Amino acid sequence: MIEVWNEYNHTIPIIVSIPHSGTFLPKRMKEKLYENILLPNMDWYLNELYSFLKDLEITTLINNTSRYVIDVNRKIEEKKTDSYSENYVYLKTTFNDNMYKNLPTEKEIQDRIKLYYNPYHQKLNALIKEKEKHFKKVFLIDLHSFGRDLKVDIVLGNSNGKTSSNSFFLDIQKMLESIGFQISLNTPYSGGYIIKEYSSTIETIQIELNYQTYIDHKIFGKEEFPNRNEQLFLTAQKQLQEFFIQLIDYCSK
Repeated sequence: MIEVWNEYNHTIPIIVSIPHSGTFLPKRMKEKLYENILLPNMDWYLNELYSFLKDLEITTLINNTSRYVIDVNRKIEEKKTDSYSENYVYLKTTFNDNMYKNLPTEKEIQDRIKLYYNPYHQKLNALIKEKEKHFKKVFLIDLHSFGRDLKVDIVLGNSNGKTSSNSFFLDIQKMLESIGFQISLNTPYSGGYIIKEYSSTIETIQIELNYQTYIDHKIFGKEEFPNRNEQLFLTAQKQLQEFFIQLIDYCSK
């Protein structure tokens, strides 16, 4: 359930990760969910929004499985609470609603790790190692989106300076601002497990894009597959394409 664009193209030292835009739910899981449960905040439409990455020849890893199956942007460890923000298998939605009429068994959780979590990280690790054979510096961009009513277009995160150099981080900010985006740095999203886990040998940053910037000018609530304002979507797509063109030039120097 993972997809890779430009896996064998090594002309650009950039890897893009899109971990939360998948919508696939396995049959066994769907049978255990409450009827009419809404599963919001699945980084809607990012695969389509960033489809230009194929033509730009940027290596891109996509997770087609829903974050509600298992969250590949969480560390596998003992569960702390029932909050989605800490668990790799959610028991509640991002709006704190109970999801299951029958909870997943331990075997089902282990199966999800084997089938959906491990393959994503194994592939991402392999892509990084292969890129490092071709380039002295490699850059990982982890792409997300959010529905909170913040007065910015993008939250740029590097775990408060821990996952990238300050110069790279601020240069990314300047690029995004130069094409019209309003940026917040590390607040309220400083970066998740992926950029922290892979930052030991490469530069990693997280980009959180506001739903209001590319889906519609409205407040988002409990909903799935929100209707898109197509003109807004296309405008944001063109801006993001321009950003990645700048980024290719920057990272290739």
